[in-house]
Amino acid sequence: MTPRFNLVNDPWIAVRRLDGSPQTVSLTDCIGSAANYSSVTGDLPTQALPILRLLLVIVHAATDGPADGDEWRRMWESKRLPADHVTGYLATHADRFELFHPETPFYQVADLTTKKTETGLNAFIADVPTGNPKYATRAAEGLERISFAEAARWLVHCQAFDLSGIKGAADGDPRARGGKSYPIGPGSLGRLGGVYAEGDNLAETILLNLMPLDFLETAGTPIDGDLPAWERDPHGPAPEHREPEGAPNGLLDLYTWQSRRLRLTTDGQSVTGAVICQGDRLELRDQWAAEPMTAWRRSENQEKLLKLERVYLPRRHDPDRAFWRGIAASLPALSAGTAAGARWAPPLIARWIGHAHATGLLERDRKVHYHAVGLAYGTQEAVVTDLVDDRLTMAAAVFDAARPELATTVADAVADADKAVRALAALARDLARAAGGRDGVEGAGTAAASAGYAALGARYRTWLALLDADADTDATRAAWQAAVWAEVRDAAARLVRSAGEAAWKGRGTGADRVNSAIAENRFRRNVFKGLPRAFATPIGATDR
Repeated sequence: MTPRFNLVNDPWIAVRRLDGSPQTVSLTDCIGSAANYSSVTGDLPTQALPILRLLLVIVHAATDGPADGDEWRRMWESKRLPADHVTGYLATHADRFELFHPETPFYQVADLTTKKTETGLNAFIADVPTGNPKYATRAAEGLERISFAEAARWLVHCQAFDLSGIKGAADGDPRARGGKSYPIGPGSLGRLGGVYAEGDNLAETILLNLMPLDFLETAGTPIDGDLPAWERDPHGPAPEHREPEGAPNGLLDLYTWQSRRLRLTTDGQSVTGAVICQGDRLELRDQWAAEPMTAWRRSENQEKLLKLERVYLPRRHDPDRAFWRGIAASLPALSAGTAAGARWAPPLIARWIGHAHATGLLERDRKVHYHAVGLAYGTQEAVVTDLVDDRLTMAAAVFDAARPELATTVADAVADADKAVRALAALARDLARAAGGRDGVEGAGTAAASAGYAALGARYRTWLALLDADADTDATRAAWQAAVWAEVRDAAARLVRSAGEAAWKGRGTGADRVNSAIAENRFRRNVFKGLPRAFATPIGATDR
């Protein structure tokens, strides 16, 4: 007997209540009671974004909008989502949300088969990094079966973040070659540096990312003919024909993009495996108006290869570089835009937050939590090497293109930290040389830089969260430089103390001589040059 599990009414979404306790809820409960939950969670942090995008599609489709800023404002001021519209919409399409429907199972192909069907859960459940049991989401015996609720979460995640690589070809897929189907890239979110805005509860988070149709139209986002996967004919094993190839019809299409052809296998009580085949390839080149949840970078290599004047690709997160250090790429006021050939372009979602602030849709003093999430892939995008999950709290005004002084201050503060850390790393290298080190000189600098960024990152987050729309940017910048100086000054003192007597005596002669005193003087000169406002700040400013 075919089991029944419907995502509309059966609990499967992991959320956190406002008091911090976990709960599992259905689509109806998640949207209808969104103000009671702080956020979507999951088995991995990367599950939250594709599930949020699914919730956004449902609210967009259920309301046919919001049509414009006025409609969005009414929803925002009500502090709740249109539960009646959503309930009616989900009831209309309930059959398409059945996990094991005999003809139209949710996000799957009902009769999907391959010549050599492999139905284990290993490839379906993401481990970070791939194959490293230290980071595995479950022990080996947990890979034999999972609950329907967990399978639904991994199903959404698989469409978004599945690994690239050769897969068994689905019967009926014209791309098959010798029973195999060759790579089309990772899932729909795999090549993004995913970002989205969070509010103080899930209802606010959904609304902050729910861009009105008039804003999307002005931005050039496709709208006509845009439908989610469940309002279209069910997919078969073959890729969908599109003109141009790989281009989404709009946000509803994009957010429910079927990167894979999937079929869950079940013993009637739990999910025991999944058939995973190639689905629809998503073309992300120059899709800054269609994909709103990533920053973009100009690619000179692609321009030369494709003989095009300008090419923009998603700006992925670098796990080795903290998110705050690259925040400038998300600030609309700092980019001339793709039309002007800028080196980078901000996410559309950041432009929307800035627009909502500039037009008074958001409160002037509104703060948002800016969340970064994504996977880092290794060889041929067929393995996962790391996971990025970070957030910054800041004033919505920072995204306002009409407030360039705020955005500039935020970006310049990162540059201040970079200068201070470079000075600290140079000090560490000088001390290593003074102590007679050879092989460990560069390593000493790298270790000092890592420690410096870790310490300044904590300070930067606090400083950024306190920055408001009416801040005196000159005073704020001076206070930040003073705080940076206080941090690196203490770190430098620790490095000098730990360098020992050998470094105090030093090495070399003449201009090449270096010892602790000389190294420390160089460090202070570098910091004085890089952070001039720190030394003009009144006493006590470092405590602000």
